[in-house]
Amino acid sequence: MNNYIKNDTLAPGKRNAQLNLLDDALRRVLSGIFGRRQHSDRVLSAYFRENRRCGSRDRAFISEAVYSLLRYWGFMRKYLPAERRTELESGSIRFTAKELGALLMAGTFIAGEFSTAEIIRCGHNLMPALPNPAPAPERRARQMADYFHAEVSITSADLIPEWINDFLPENLNKELFINALGERPPLYLRLQCTPEERTMLQQELISNGAEIIPVANINDALAIRAKVNMYSLESYRKGLFEIQDLASQCVGLVCAPRPGSRWLDACAGAGGKTLQLAQLMKRKGNVTASDLRSYKLEDLRRRARRAGFPNITTKENLAASGKVKHPFDGVLIDAPCSCSGVWRRNPGAQWILSPGEINDIAAQQLEILETYAAAVRAGGVLVYATCSVFDIENVGVVRKFMEKHPEFKLDPFPNPLTGDIAPGMLRIDGGVYNCDTLFAARLRKFE
Repeated sequence: MNNYIKNDTLAPGKRNAQLNLLDDALRRVLSGIFGRRQHSDRVLSAYFRENRRCGSRDRAFISEAVYSLLRYWGFMRKYLPAERRTELESGSIRFTAKELGALLMAGTFIAGEFSTAEIIRCGHNLMPALPNPAPAPERRARQMADYFHAEVSITSADLIPEWINDFLPENLNKELFINALGERPPLYLRLQCTPEERTMLQQELISNGAEIIPVANINDALAIRAKVNMYSLESYRKGLFEIQDLASQCVGLVCAPRPGSRWLDACAGAGGKTLQLAQLMKRKGNVTASDLRSYKLEDLRRRARRAGFPNITTKENLAASGKVKHPFDGVLIDAPCSCSGVWRRNPGAQWILSPGEINDIAAQQLEILETYAAAVRAGGVLVYATCSVFDIENVGVVRKFMEKHPEFKLDPFPNPLTGDIAPGMLRIDGGVYNCDTLFAARLRKFE
């Protein structure tokens, strides 16, 4: 395994300090996830904000190790005695640095981060040496079981809690979905620039060592592999692109707003889809973005100014203002959900979800859908979207809504990724397209 240490140029003192930071960060993340039911990305971001001593190299090293462990937590937990596992998953992290180091070593080894695994092994004086790695994560997990003398069975199904299988759609390729949870999600850009500016953007990406991968059928999307901070690029500061997952970009394409029309983004958040709608409308007409959180709308206003969009307005909590006086041509509801379709981006989140929570979320989604349906004009379009894989939040909510509102009918649309006609509802499977898993339904309102 020593052959895998290629770039460890840090002095021993600095490396030990980095391992101490890693231990501290992991404790914070594990207690945040299991003790306070927080998402790992938010906990880790907060940790870095509070610890200014973490430089860019420290943050990359810590993030890689922590997320590797969390992506494969379904394997990691099987190495622990039952009482220690129960203790940890209740939020009590009474583990020694060496014990956590062993888990981090296993997680990075299984994830294929062999240099990091060896650095952690040496830093904690863990013995014996690591084995020659098998080619697949599941097989490497079995190697780690042997390393720890843990007599347990290991299968890819261990990467999600067993009860979740009852909620997964029958037509989902479960193997692809589960295996994707162990992989780093790709980075997608949505371009909002002229052909000349696009050339400049691509040149800047290449000069910063990025690999550019075009996306079939979606001209404004680029997949990239890069280690550069995208927010530091001149192209970003000029508003030439936004970071937006491929599946998320498909939602705007399902909306297909016409230039000059009026749209409402009812659960806008920071406004990634709002910006896309405004762009698809060729900066004509108007997109009103609404959200309960005023600070999110302020983020959107900054992004809109940076990109020079004149056709975006914001209104906090539009639903609380009563009946809409002038119904919209289209309403997009990107509803709060279980986020099961973006577990790749929030490793560990599947371990703090409960069946009751999913049912509660579905009830809330139906309420939101009914609230904003009144804002659609006759002949207008209502698009309902979630980043969930569960039918109860997707098809189930849409069918219940249509039973109570027969004036809305499913409106077929082209699948943005294939061109095939979807019968009014579409699930984009992240395991198939290497993106988030997302659901979208398009309905038209009749008299």
